[in-house]
Amino acid sequence: MYLSILLSIICAMAWGVQAVFLKIAMREITLYGAILITLALNWLVVIVFIALGGGRGFSDFYDLSGSTYLYFIIAGVLNYFLGRGFYYSSFRFISVAQATSISSTYPILSAGFAIIFLSEKLALRQYLGVGLTLIGVYLLILKGKR
Repeated sequence: MYLSILLSIICAMAWGVQAVFLKIAMREITLYGAILITLALNWLVVIVFIALGGGRGFSDFYDLSGSTYLYFIIAGVLNYFLGRGFYYSSFRFISVAQATSISSTYPILSAGFAIIFLSEKLALRQYLGVGLTLIGVYLLILKGKR
């Protein structure tokens, strides 16, 4: 469990830092160019992982049902086209701190959808965490005197 927490913290650090680099890089490129470049680089990384793994894991790919493929397609469209497109677009209009703060509410939305569609249950302390997170995001996006 501690390793999972550490990996999640490293993930958060990587995502936090990448937003700064994205904002800098997007000064010289269109939104669609930025999405295309990140997608191409992601594919290169996937190809390297496939080469290093010798194709292991592809048997899972062939054994999936049609509905499972559909779920992956929907997730991909939501992530790459809508999510990434709007996230990158937000950098042109608001600060990185504001954009990442707002977009970082996705765990709250995920919890809400999990409750509605998967019948998952949250403990009282988790609802408290949702509330505190929303308060924190609100404070981060406030503009005004420093």
